[in-house]
Amino acid sequence: MKRTYLTALVMAFGLTGASAQARCADVALVLAIDASGSISDADFYVQTAGYYVALNHPKVLASLQAAGTVDLAAVFWADSAYKPQVIGWHRIKQAADARHFAQLLVDEPRKVSGSTDIGVGINAALDLFAQPGRCADRAIIDISGDGRASIFARRPAYEALAPARKRALDMGVVINALAITTNDALLGDYYTRNVAGGIGSFVMEVDGFETFHKAITQKLARELLSGVMNDQPKGQVPG
Repeated sequence: MKRTYLTALVMAFGLTGASAQARCADVALVLAIDASGSISDADFYVQTAGYYVALNHPKVLASLQAAGTVDLAAVFWADSAYKPQVIGWHRIKQAADARHFAQLLVDEPRKVSGSTDIGVGINAALDLFAQPGRCADRAIIDISGDGRASIFARRPAYEALAPARKRALDMGVVINALAITTNDALLGDYYTRNVAGGIGSFVMEVDGFETFHKAITQKLARELLSGVMNDQPKGQVPG
């Protein structure tokens, strides 16, 4: 499988041959989680708890194993006025690593809110991919949210969605989305047109936070193996 442009970063920092192979991931995945004002504190907890359930689910654990070497990170995004909360890269080698990362998610205190600046989340994720020495066969942003991007073009430091999405596509990063359609039945269509992008990208929908954990479990299992199902994965994903 061909390396993405991210491998060029490895070359630039002199990490070649066995060193590059040791450091590069098969999949680098950033969880970009909505913490804007439309998300109540209870909903925020339901989201992080949903990821906790998913990352401990046998189906996702099997997908992690089958995907090869997996690096996970997370960002909590909201208004451009706030600096996104970031949980840096963790290499997931076994179930205990996934459990540890999941615990970091639920332990993270909420520090951001405000407008739904989806561009903030995408740019924060892309900055993680652009860190020196970072490389992967497949770079993916898993973004979830319950609203459309706020439009405040004249607001200072506003990070618009369209340029952020274009930056991702230019970098070869895939954006997959989970639209929480509780307050907007057409949000899935909006995410398909304006948020998701890249080869093999997809959008899933969930109609309420009470079933968020089920949807994100399905989404993680799917995107971890997207693009490799025709190869020879290291394990089988249970149904």
